[in-house]
Amino acid sequence: MPVLKVSKDRGTLRLWIPVIAWLILAGGLVGAFGHNFAEMWIRWFPAWHYKNMSLYDRLIEGESYYTHGPLIPAVSFVIFLLIIRHIKIPVRPRAITGLIVLIISLVIHLAACLARVNFVSGFAFIGVLSGLILILWGNEALKRLWFPIVFLIFMVPLPEVTIAQLNFRLKMLAANVGVDLANAIGIVAERTGNRVLLEGDKSVIIANVCNGLRTLISLLAFGAIYVYVCRLRGVWRIVLFIATVPVAVISNSIRIVSLIAVADIWNVQIASGWYHDFSGLLIFILAFLMMFALERFIFWVHRILKRPIKVVPLFRNVQHTERSETSNRGLAKSINSLRGWLAVMAIVISALVAWWLNRSIPPVWNQQMASQAVPIELEVEGNRMVGYSREMDDRTLAILETRDYMSRRYVAAGLPYIDLCVIFSMDNRKGTHPPDLCLEGSGEGIIAKRDIDVNGVPGRGIVSCRELIVQANRRKEYFLYTYKCGDTYTRSFWRQQFTIFINGLLNRNASGALIEISTPIVISREEAYKRAQSMLRAVIPYLDRGLP
Repeated sequence: MPVLKVSKDRGTLRLWIPVIAWLILAGGLVGAFGHNFAEMWIRWFPAWHYKNMSLYDRLIEGESYYTHGPLIPAVSFVIFLLIIRHIKIPVRPRAITGLIVLIISLVIHLAACLARVNFVSGFAFIGVLSGLILILWGNEALKRLWFPIVFLIFMVPLPEVTIAQLNFRLKMLAANVGVDLANAIGIVAERTGNRVLLEGDKSVIIANVCNGLRTLISLLAFGAIYVYVCRLRGVWRIVLFIATVPVAVISNSIRIVSLIAVADIWNVQIASGWYHDFSGLLIFILAFLMMFALERFIFWVHRILKRPIKVVPLFRNVQHTERSETSNRGLAKSINSLRGWLAVMAIVISALVAWWLNRSIPPVWNQQMASQAVPIELEVEGNRMVGYSREMDDRTLAILETRDYMSRRYVAAGLPYIDLCVIFSMDNRKGTHPPDLCLEGSGEGIIAKRDIDVNGVPGRGIVSCRELIVQANRRKEYFLYTYKCGDTYTRSFWRQQFTIFINGLLNRNASGALIEISTPIVISREEAYKRAQSMLRAVIPYLDRGLP
């Protein structure tokens, strides 16, 4: 009897070992990528940290192009469950190939954690899932499950710096098409910047959330699902997916026209209020009808040409039958093997390393240091100017992803004001965003930009800067900014990011700061540039001494 009892205990243990291995693997994935998904959540919902807002407002407020983000993993998981439930997938592991894919993906992920480049970790997560499937399940499983894995791409927010130019172009395209169509149907409209002027002193702002970029990204994800389940096969599926781009542009242009029409017939409050949100939902209905019509058109053309398309089921001859064996036993055996435990250990180790790399690093520079370094009184162009502190709005700070800044307005009797803003990185491995994003996100129009060099800076000689001319209504503002990264200055955001990263690796000063000067254009751009230049020459020596 004791022998039987020991044998029974060992049998129970063998049943539980695979379960324990799966739990450790799941925990390791959460530990390795939990921080990155938390970062994604803030990019999906930038207003999430605002304590004075309702849950609904926290979900819809803020400039985000990825509010569809949480739906992507949910939809992907549902598709995954449907596939493994209805499709036969044999367990034929490819350990060597899978381990190569897994290790490469984990190395990329850890490098991204070190550099604080979250979107790279998001893409690496897809590689990690692919590697695990190859190790534990095999090529056939990856062939069947590729779509729910690749579909996760649409949940990963790209850096706003990389899509800022696309953002601006789509905004102007949407405004132009909307105004042209509105004029075509008899509504008198004129565009100036991102503002559409109507009769009766009415105006509609084509803000970033209406520029087509959010629609484009969301509809690309929607189009991917539609193409995956549609009846077309081969090259026509690719054509239909590519058609998602013009469908998104056309749908958004129709929405802009409707907003202009509502503002013209009723009022701007209705157009920018409940109708704005309601029309956002109608876009997807319109896009679905257009995609469906395009698919039907392709079938119709082939019938007219007497070359009808043969409709082939998506998973022909691979569906489960009553006699089909499930993959549960094979997967349990696979994870309770040397290759399985190697994969589990790789994930656990990467989780520990990722936790260490993602830890918060207190910045060397901060608001207090800058406030003490730069005096309240400065001499600019031979004039004594006095500064006072100003606060940034929550929307701007959400885009900048930091609340560590110094902002002052310097004034003198009879002279235009000069604003000085120094914004610090959240930690030593993350830089601040270019001001272009905040200005466009607040609805202001950038009408000119260029690279310039400021000469005669004490202790520096030449400091490379970026110049912006911003127009809001009839007011024009001049902006001059540069980045401080360690001991150097640069106008390039990407050079600042690279310098901060390399300095961190070499154990040097890896702090970063954005130095921004702005002043109104009263007479000409040249006089505003001269005033901003003089302020930069006055401020840089203090920052060099106060931010070691």
